[in-house]
Amino acid sequence: SHVASIASHKIPESVDVVVAPSFVHLSTAIAANTSKCLKIAAQNVYLEGNGAWTGETSVEMLLDMGLSHVIIGHSERRIIMGETNEQSAKKAKRALDKG
Repeated sequence: SHVASIASHKIPESVDVVVAPSFVHLSTAIAANTSKCLKIAAQNVYLEGNGAWTGETSVEMLLDMGLSHVIIGHSERRIIMGETNEQSAKKAKRALDKG
């Protein structure tokens, strides 16, 4: 996998490398990661907590997977999905509040 290939390189401890695979590949990427300097991130997070939000992924779900990084406010989400500054801010606040 790409993650295993990246993790096999000597990454200086002063450098963090972040890889954000699609949601369906997160578990595989997490399992393949053998480097403390390589972080796995989600590509998005929902702006609300756990609940009946079909197809959405909450901060709590990402934390349950062991993730500590998520992309918020990506240009594709803004342009294609119409995500607003307010939505991105709410996502960021929720992610920061939850850890």
